[in-house]
Amino acid sequence: MTDLKEYEKEYLKRHENQNKENSVAKTEEEKKKKEEVSKFLENLDHIDYTILESERTNNILSCLQFGYEKILHAEEKLFHCGLIKKLERKLTFTEKEKRERQKDTPQFKQYVARIQRIMDSEMRERVKDYMRKLGLKTGEEPFDLTEEGKKILEKKRKELESVWAELKSSYDKGNKQMFREKLDKNKSMFPLFMVMGFVNGAMMGTMMGKMDMNYGMYMQGMNEMYDTGYTDAGGVIEGGDVADGGDVADAGGEGGFMDGGMSVGF
Repeated sequence: MTDLKEYEKEYLKRHENQNKENSVAKTEEEKKKKEEVSKFLENLDHIDYTILESERTNNILSCLQFGYEKILHAEEKLFHCGLIKKLERKLTFTEKEKRERQKDTPQFKQYVARIQRIMDSEMRERVKDYMRKLGLKTGEEPFDLTEEGKKILEKKRKELESVWAELKSSYDKGNKQMFREKLDKNKSMFPLFMVMGFVNGAMMGTMMGKMDMNYGMYMQGMNEMYDTGYTDAGGVIEGGDVADGGDVADAGGEGGFMDGGMSVGF
C-alpha cells in the first residue's frame, strides 16, 4: 500500500513537471512566433504592400511585374503574419465579372504563358508547399485582408499621402532640387504611388521630365520591377494598354494551376 502511494506521488510529480515543461515550451514557441511576425511587419516591402492593395481592390494586374516565386513567398509571409486570409464568403457576380475581364488581358496571358513555358518539377513542388502552408485545396481560393491587414495598409497609405504631398508641393513650386531629393529619399515608395492610385505612369513621367529627371532610367533602377513600368491602377505596360481592374487569367486553361490554369499565388 505504501509502495502504491509512493508510486502515485512520483507519477503525479512527473506529470506536473511534464506539464510545466510543455507550458514553458509553448510559451517560448509563442514568443518566438511573435518576434518573427514582428520582424516581418517591420520589414514589409513594396511587393508586400502591392499584394495587400491588390487583394483590397481585387486587382492582381499590379503584381505582374514581380517574379512568380517572390509572389508566393510574399503571400506566405502575409498569411503567416495574419494580414491576409482565405475569403470566407462567395464572390459576388460583379467581383467575378471583374476577375474575368482581367483574365482576357494580353498582360496576364503573356505572364501566364511565360510561367508555364519555364515551369519545372522543382517549381511544382514549391507550389504544392505554398498550397499546403496556406491550406489551399485548388489554388483558386480568393484571399481577403484581415482587420490587421487593413490597418497596416491604411497606415502605409497615410505615410504615402504625406510624402506625396511634399513631392507635389516641390513640383508645383518648380523646386527641382527638392523634388529630386524627396524622390530619391523615398525611392522605395515610388512604385506604391502608382499602385495606390496617387499618380499614373504617364503623369509621373511628365512630372519627372519637367524636373529634369529621366523617368525611363529611373524606372530601370527600381528593384523588383520589369523594365516595362507601370500604368493606371498599378497595371503593367506589356504589349498594350491595361484593361480595367481584376484578377488572374488562365491563358487558355479552365482548371487550376496544376492542370494548366493559373490562379495559385494570387
